[in-house]
Amino acid sequence: MKKFLYVTLFILMFSSIHISDVYAESDDTSRVYTIVIDRFLNKNEDNDSFDNKNSDYYLPYGGDLEGIENQLDYIKEMGFDTIQLSPVFEMDNSDILGYSVTDYTKIAERFGGEEKFKDFISKAHDKDLKVIVDLPTIATDEFTALDNPQMTPIMEEYIDLIDRQFIDFNNEENRQKYKELMTEFVNNFDIDGVSMYIVQNVDRTEILPNDIKTYAVVLSEDVDATNFDYTAYDSKRKSIAEAFGGLDKDIPEYTNSEEILMADHFFSERFTSYAVKNNLFPGTRVKMLYPYLIAHDGPMFVTYGTEIAQNGDNFETIHPQMNLWTDKEVHEFMKTTTEVFNQHPNLLNRDTETIVNNHGLYTVLFKTDDVDFILEINNTSETQKLEITDEYVKDGKELSGLLLGERVQPHGNSLYPVIDRELTELFAVIESPGLNHWYLISSLLIFGGFAIFIFIVAKRSKRKENR
Repeated sequence: MKKFLYVTLFILMFSSIHISDVYAESDDTSRVYTIVIDRFLNKNEDNDSFDNKNSDYYLPYGGDLEGIENQLDYIKEMGFDTIQLSPVFEMDNSDILGYSVTDYTKIAERFGGEEKFKDFISKAHDKDLKVIVDLPTIATDEFTALDNPQMTPIMEEYIDLIDRQFIDFNNEENRQKYKELMTEFVNNFDIDGVSMYIVQNVDRTEILPNDIKTYAVVLSEDVDATNFDYTAYDSKRKSIAEAFGGLDKDIPEYTNSEEILMADHFFSERFTSYAVKNNLFPGTRVKMLYPYLIAHDGPMFVTYGTEIAQNGDNFETIHPQMNLWTDKEVHEFMKTTTEVFNQHPNLLNRDTETIVNNHGLYTVLFKTDDVDFILEINNTSETQKLEITDEYVKDGKELSGLLLGERVQPHGNSLYPVIDRELTELFAVIESPGLNHWYLISSLLIFGGFAIFIFIVAKRSKRKENR
């Protein structure tokens, strides 16, 4: 009887202690999964353009749009709402990335052709997934070529391999012709955006239609991309990869929602290559990186295969064939992390204030109109204990961990969260539940009266038995 009373009282006392989920719309964030079509899945071997029986890395593997379509649920489960495709235009048969364009007016038959492309877009939209396409700027016969493109070393290796040149957008005729071709492409297909690797100074309004969302990846600090909606900088990309690919390094801070965050792309070394060089476990590194990216209030890009820790630091190794049956642990981590962030979308509509950023310990306060949040990343080699004063969290409030389940109550005017090395926690800042004294007193009276009643009944029963 006593155990029953104690358990029931405990449930009543704490059943009302919870965190209220606050739902809000985020205007301009996209979680993008980037795919090299040829290296994902080969669902239809009938459209293969090249016989590559020996799996020569420099030749196509046969991936197509049907292969991606077959895994839309898998992509969505990890938290992505957008798919970025490598170029889809007709290309040289031996090309694996798709930038060796031969005809800007046709969709590559090796990927399924125009009708399959339309069908793929429709199937993705049915799953509430957006589709953006990376646009090549390679010169075909109708364009004049650029003399001095600003490229990454991996892109240089690739361009030498396909033996092609970029369009010179300093030429007005080139700009007009390219804009006509891309306007026709956008009008013909119900895509949600386009992306572009920027190798020269370019103004989006002069080469792309205005009624499509645009993403730019700027490969050199000497190059400007003007009027694109969202922009990634390879220098920032590299600093993110170095920080999360190692330990005890300052983490790049969140800046603005128009900046794209990424740790690698089609023409960079793989993020996990940094972990390998530092003798760190790649899966753990991915699990450190992903919450950082998904907490960004602007677009973030993740290259296919990151969830299985695909590795590589040169063109021959950065785009292996996808393997969906390895490293399920990382995939599950991304899935559960996504679920937490999806329950609190208001944290993407916030003001950001850095509490500390010191050699891998990055703690940031997200201020919203409702619930505030604290993201604490411990990418150091030691367990960290941090003091958060009432400058950041009002006196009397506490922290409730949403990823690891940590609960931090105030001591004096401060909070002291402790987080182990190589872990990330997202805290909700909540009112300290305390105890409802009147509720407790009422519960005690009710259950006390009930206990007395049971006691009296039991005593009377014994008296009757003794007669």
